Amino acid sequence: MELMEKKMDLFIKKCKQEGLKITPQRIAVYEILLNSKSHPTVEEIYEEVRKRYPFVSLATVYRTVETLEQVSLVRKVCYWGSSARYDANTEDHHHIVCIKCGIIRDIHVQGEPQISEKPEDFEVLGYSINFYGLCSSCKKNHSST
Repeated sequence: MELMEKKMDLFIKKCKQEGLKITPQRIAVYEILLNSKSHPTVEEIYEEVRKRYPFVSLATVYRTVETLEQVSLVRKVCYWGSSARYDANTEDHHHIVCIKCGIIRDIHVQGEPQISEKPEDFEVLGYSINFYGLCSSCKKNHSST
């Protein structure tokens, strides 16, 4: 079974488990996130969903993304000065963010990060570390100015 099919099966099972209706709009939002490597904003997801369902509202897409996040089917990727972005990869992983254009890419780092002074009353449930810098395009444009 292909990875996309497995992810869609997981999506359907999770929706049923959580008592969520499996609507065409909900499927479209999840498929868009699964197929995206760019960690889109809700507005970007909305523009893609509208291509399939022209009468869908931005509010519906916001609610859908929030619901998918609440049931752990997507993750919010936030960093300073930008709109929240979303990722269908819910496994612990890291991101590299261009501080100029805002592009976000998944990166993999060897080993699990260690917290040297974790408060005793705090339980770590997951992690995501963001690295900041300039992508190759912005670096090229930055050095020529």
